[in-house]
Amino acid sequence: MIEVLFNDVTLEGMRRVKVVSDSPIDAGSLPVVTPAGTSMNTWSDDLLGLHYLEASWPCREAISIRCEGWPCAREMVLWKLAPGERVSEVLTKMEGLFGERFRTFPDYAFMRRLPKTVDHGFEVDDVTFCEADWVPPGCIAVGKGEHYGLEAMALQK
Repeated sequence: MIEVLFNDVTLEGMRRVKVVSDSPIDAGSLPVVTPAGTSMNTWSDDLLGLHYLEASWPCREAISIRCEGWPCAREMVLWKLAPGERVSEVLTKMEGLFGERFRTFPDYAFMRRLPKTVDHGFEVDDVTFCEADWVPPGCIAVGKGEHYGLEAMALQK
């Protein structure tokens, strides 16, 4: 028996998964594929006969984002930037991920703080960059505007 205790994305943009089992477990036991560089911690409670595994890694995938005031969750690709990663190169990767998952391309790229060389409303590859305080620090989120009324929200700045 393996039970998922949580599988979420933190406010810092890290994917976090914790499972419990009645037998020893390893990364292959997780319900998701873990990328290279995943931080893992395992421990056991001998008294209860339970084994735990907790893993975390930078989020670089399609997720549902829900914020206060939004009528529904919004499907986006969230990417936690690694030190030294260039936003322009990451955007190309994110467009590919978004296209694979949603069969379309994103209209908007959201960041908590835009790079110094990018102004609010700046376009790269038909993607409009916007500052948004709901994006985890050090992350980029891309999405389609028309599906969720993002055009009005993004252009208010």
